[in-house]
Amino acid sequence: MVELEKLNEDEVRVLIDIEPERLQEALDEAFRKIAKRVRVPGFRPGKAPRPIVERAYGPQHLYEDALNEIVPKAYSDAIEELKLTPYEDGTIEAIDPQDDKGVRIKARVLLQPEIELPDYRSWARTETDVPEVDEAAVDAALEQERRSHATLVPGEVCGENSVVELTGTYVDEEGKAGTIERTQVALDRSFPAFREALQGARAGDSRQVPLDSENPDQTGHVTVEDVREIELPELDDAFAQEHGHQNLKEMREELTNALRAEAQRTAEDRRRSALLDRVIAEAEVRVPEVLVEREAHGMLHELHGEAAHDHEADDDMRRQASEQVRAKLVVGRILEQEGIGLTQAEFDGARRILEQNRGNRGLTEQEQQSLYGILLDEKLRSFLGTLGGEQAAPAAEEPEAVEPTEPADPAQQE
Repeated sequence: MVELEKLNEDEVRVLIDIEPERLQEALDEAFRKIAKRVRVPGFRPGKAPRPIVERAYGPQHLYEDALNEIVPKAYSDAIEELKLTPYEDGTIEAIDPQDDKGVRIKARVLLQPEIELPDYRSWARTETDVPEVDEAAVDAALEQERRSHATLVPGEVCGENSVVELTGTYVDEEGKAGTIERTQVALDRSFPAFREALQGARAGDSRQVPLDSENPDQTGHVTVEDVREIELPELDDAFAQEHGHQNLKEMREELTNALRAEAQRTAEDRRRSALLDRVIAEAEVRVPEVLVEREAHGMLHELHGEAAHDHEADDDMRRQASEQVRAKLVVGRILEQEGIGLTQAEFDGARRILEQNRGNRGLTEQEQQSLYGILLDEKLRSFLGTLGGEQAAPAAEEPEAVEPTEPADPAQQE
């Protein structure tokens, strides 16, 4: 027998009664499997009497094995019978023995949220302005090329363009002392107050320097271990030829084309992001409170680690959590509606390439989850690129879906 209890707008509790006869069948099947594995002195495998096997294995273990077999099937049958559409696997809250020797299963089920997408396939294409690549941008790119092939030569006094090696100590915001290991700093890339504090210093000199551009009170005591100067190569035809170009003019032209192509890609990426933002904004979504709570807890854990349980989400964090959940739900519905997914071959191929690039080191479950998310995001953005044309792109055929190993957000990207 199956009963349904409504908990709130988003969750239900499913009550499933397992009759004694069905439970006994599961116990008998569990015994048959265990009897083949348990070694009882004086008996061949599978031939020992049941009472002896149960005493050797433990009646509670046998009972748990039977439940492990019967509960998932009973839950699946109940969901189908009640015609429910869960958002995720339900949570088994309790398995209670009954007086008639059967059991009652209590499962909490989060239902698929109601999501209605706008008719984004009918939207006109909105182009994003592509900034012009001017001479200043090309000059900056050429200067970056020079810098990437620069050499360091011995220097005497710290100047605007010096590269220094420093050691030292500091005190953090909590009053704890720390050590600055020998580190190299390019002064032309540092913030002005730090650069000014080292002006005129020589190797062996010590200075008090600011460590945070936004917090002048956060300082450190450093010693200059070495001073070097950046020596840039001449920007001429010889430099261009050394790096694969006929002359400096051709090098400028190729850099100009590369910058224009990058500007075009950036503009198209902005267009696709704006399109997705519009879909999310115009979708009608009922955001389950339980998902908002879960998202907010994850945000607290990122901020406070194991001490997250000592903190509560404020209104601003809960609003951010709600927006993030809404976006995830809408993206999930787009993927479902358009049949966008990964085939097993696509995922395995990308995984093998990444593993080869890492010296054939296998990916962890978290890394596989991250890779899965990256590949799926690429497919979604590719689909968004087809929208708004003269003729709407047809929906993709349903692929052989690949489920991630754990339902978590990508933790890192390669």
